[in-house]
Amino acid sequence: MNSDYPETPRTPIVKTVGGITFEDPYPWLREGAPEALAWQEAQNTLAYQAARSWEGFEPLLAAIEAEETGPDAAAQDVPRQVGGRWFHLVAQPDGAGTALCVSDSYRESGRALLDTESLSKERADGRLVRLAQYLPTPDAALVAILIGVGGDPMGLIRVLDVADGRPLPVTTPFPLHLGLGYGWTADGKALVIPDRAVDGRHRLRFVPVVEGAVQLPDLVFEPDEIPISAPAVIPQPAPDGRWLLVVTSPHEHAALILVDLQTGTRRRFLPAGFAGECHGEWLNGDTYLAIETASAPRGRVVAIPVPTSADTASWRQLVPESEAVLRALGLIAERIVLAELMDVSLRIRFFAADGAPEGEVPLPPFASSPLTLPIRFQGLSHSEELIFTCGGFTRRPTVYRYDFAARRLEVVGKPGKDLSGMVVSQRFAASKDGTRVPHFMVHRADLDLSQPQPTLVVAYGGYGLALVPIYQGHLVPFLRAGGVYVQANVRGGGEYGKIWHDGGRFRFKQNTLDDLYAVAEDLIATGISMPERLAFQGASNGGLTAGAAINQRPDLWRVIVPVIPVLDVLDDLGSGALAEEILSYVRSEYGDFRDPEFAAVMAAYSPIQNIREGVAYPAVCAVYGEKDPGCTPLQGRPYIARLQAANRSEHPILLRVWKDQSHGAYGQANIERNAEWLSFVMQQLGMRMPEA
Repeated sequence: MNSDYPETPRTPIVKTVGGITFEDPYPWLREGAPEALAWQEAQNTLAYQAARSWEGFEPLLAAIEAEETGPDAAAQDVPRQVGGRWFHLVAQPDGAGTALCVSDSYRESGRALLDTESLSKERADGRLVRLAQYLPTPDAALVAILIGVGGDPMGLIRVLDVADGRPLPVTTPFPLHLGLGYGWTADGKALVIPDRAVDGRHRLRFVPVVEGAVQLPDLVFEPDEIPISAPAVIPQPAPDGRWLLVVTSPHEHAALILVDLQTGTRRRFLPAGFAGECHGEWLNGDTYLAIETASAPRGRVVAIPVPTSADTASWRQLVPESEAVLRALGLIAERIVLAELMDVSLRIRFFAADGAPEGEVPLPPFASSPLTLPIRFQGLSHSEELIFTCGGFTRRPTVYRYDFAARRLEVVGKPGKDLSGMVVSQRFAASKDGTRVPHFMVHRADLDLSQPQPTLVVAYGGYGLALVPIYQGHLVPFLRAGGVYVQANVRGGGEYGKIWHDGGRFRFKQNTLDDLYAVAEDLIATGISMPERLAFQGASNGGLTAGAAINQRPDLWRVIVPVIPVLDVLDDLGSGALAEEILSYVRSEYGDFRDPEFAAVMAAYSPIQNIREGVAYPAVCAVYGEKDPGCTPLQGRPYIARLQAANRSEHPILLRVWKDQSHGAYGQANIERNAEWLSFVMQQLGMRMPEA
């Protein structure tokens, strides 16, 4: 063990979870006592020094800042048409933040309703303020804006009158990680806020905003209506104002409950035992258009009549299952527009309202768009214009408009910057069970791949989320310095639909890890890299993958960075509504550790339970936000302590906990967080920053 680490007293206790008994040597590190916080701060200092003492750190930080704050870096938001008005989130030219604007055209930002600079001055505490999401009423008379501050996990919804920007005397807290999970009633008079009752049951609250709003009691759903293991729900009101669908979110989307807002009654929307996703858009007050995966794992589009929604025999197929994976559906210019993934790249097709195929939007290879996220597409639906962002590994996102009449794709505003001199390819590796695992590879065109090169692998593999080709400015200096970036599309994600997701969850979670190892072994076998030059980084659920990879295959890697990771899937996280919400994410993806069958599977890969004494581990730096309630540093402390004690290599084992950050980081804090962990990786791989 490295003598530079702070002393870590052992106070072992024995725990039993789901019939699995194990020792916890450092229970005191899971507490908020001063000695635990002092230990954490000492570890934090070591990690800070290790990252910033590398001679390349300052040039790396400057290069990332240039990428993320330069003239080409401003994120371009998609203008959204609602009620005849256009709403825009606009980056301020002086770098002072963003403003929500309204105009009569998608080409003009118009007048500002609210901006982060004013909010910051209003607070006067120096903390970062951001406009996380916004949602206009159907008639665009009002707009609800979710505001985030610093690393606080909870945001605050404000409501503004669009005509004059006047704030209404209504505010309500809402979790930032749920984004557009809140909604409006169809008449735009009340907010619909999903949350949980104290016992963890899902609930909808109706918050009156203007006079005349219907006074509705809270709706609390029983577990047989909406499982507690569903992480969240979103309300989806019908345009006629009578019906409201309650749809599970944010990963698996199923319209489970239909609420009659006139009578307050509710019933199942889908048949009992329906196993799959079913989500989309209201065509009108009588019909819901949905992507369903129960009978078509890659997805098909059906028209569901409301009166007989629970009878699948009454559903009418509009678009059959294809070779692509259907991700999201929107109604644009009276057409059905589908966002799909074809071998992990974006495809957009459009159809007449009766399902007759009309065409496909021409896109570059290896492209992606937020359109593939159902909740993002729903925010753009019912517009007269198909306007969306699209980018890739070497292309910053650009806003495009597709002209249906002319069958032409045009750029709206400023084109996104291209990263010159880079090559993108897609490869496939064979996993342990023979499954073909796709992975993208990005590197300099002049890089000599006949020699093993420093390589950074990134993977996620969970919750049905697809890891798609996106521009990542913080990795540009790594690529310019001669690094190879590999994005592995392992099972557990949604790259190939429900089958791919189910193939890496619950008792099949080991497949996620085996897929990752197959990609790494392929990189080594083909000479692109070797273990001494191979790094892995995973965030959130990908951080669990990173933690498990440290234990299971320390021989494959020189350095691993788990970012905001889950390192103990048997942790009960305490009690209360927040704990139940967080544990719902665990139970929906990994299983319920209270069940001995699930507990045995989870304990087999849970990182903290599988550290082995006397192993030469790779270099590790676990990165956390101090305010993250789910991927909590309370797990990172004992994990790092155990790994430091067990390690028999000379490689550093570090813990970095960022103050005033939660599951995400923003602005300068995000730039510095990325610079630190990437500095650690590049230093361990023996890289140098190129001369300016």
